[in-house]
Amino acid sequence: MKPSRRRIVIFGATGEIGGRIARDCVAAGHTVIGISRGKNTRSMPSLAGVEMLQGDRTDEKFLKDTVAHIDFDTLIDTVPTTESLLRYAHFFQGIRNVFLCSSTGTYVPLSSFPADEEHSWRDDTGVNFHRQSQRDAIALDLWRDERFPVTIFRPTNIVGRDRVPLELWGGRNIEFFRRLKSHEPVAIPDCQKVLIQSGYNDDLAGAFVSALEVEEAVRGETFIISSRRAITLGRYLETAMEFLGSCSSINTVSNEELMESIPSITWKHGLEFLLEPMCFDISKAVETFGYRPRKTTEDGLREALGWCLSQNIL
Repeated sequence: MKPSRRRIVIFGATGEIGGRIARDCVAAGHTVIGISRGKNTRSMPSLAGVEMLQGDRTDEKFLKDTVAHIDFDTLIDTVPTTESLLRYAHFFQGIRNVFLCSSTGTYVPLSSFPADEEHSWRDDTGVNFHRQSQRDAIALDLWRDERFPVTIFRPTNIVGRDRVPLELWGGRNIEFFRRLKSHEPVAIPDCQKVLIQSGYNDDLAGAFVSALEVEEAVRGETFIISSRRAITLGRYLETAMEFLGSCSSINTVSNEELMESIPSITWKHGLEFLLEPMCFDISKAVETFGYRPRKTTEDGLREALGWCLSQNIL
């Protein structure tokens, strides 16, 4: 049975992920109204077929006077806040689905491998993305108490076109890859055995579209979205070096020495987060709405580096 045509409002439709979701929803035959502040300067997918409006999710008047009068049944927000979520629940009662993008950073540190959606995430561990955890808890409470039809997608580290990939300094500093490309010595922390599991940005967008086909099954649920398996950061580094043809010598140094030599490296939600092993089970998404990741972590990293080369930033 062919899924019904939906009318979808996407906040952040000019962003890397929001733009991909908008593009894929149009390709699937849905009507898409994209909302953007008009400030994006980054590379983004084509928005052909998307009706665009300029506005801000934080502007209550815009939500009340403009968005609330649009005929739509699905809302997607890839960078929601607690405040925007509460406004959506106030102004948009009666819609069929509300899809929010969060992060597997809410689960850290992992106490089981691979971790799934049953892993604890509500407490502040000092390492996890606790602000996102608090927002997600409010979203699920809205479903429990008011049947506001939220679904939370929690992607792992995202790789692919249109963004600089994660490096082994805990951020997205293109200088790391420039040094590899130039065959310069590169210092890294003791991290090569740490697990990483990245998700391809086009696969993440596809998860949102697939979930539209099982609208009732995904309400009030969270889903981990990633590639099928984790690899080591050592393999991640090898992949980057192979792609760039790098002959760099890799020097393992202490965390303190690394942060002292490269002042832009941070500990909190940077190097500290990089050193946390990441390994997740995506079975729930596979079984509920047929999620099928097409790319591995290595594939996504190669594509991201190829994009960096094509944009002359590497």
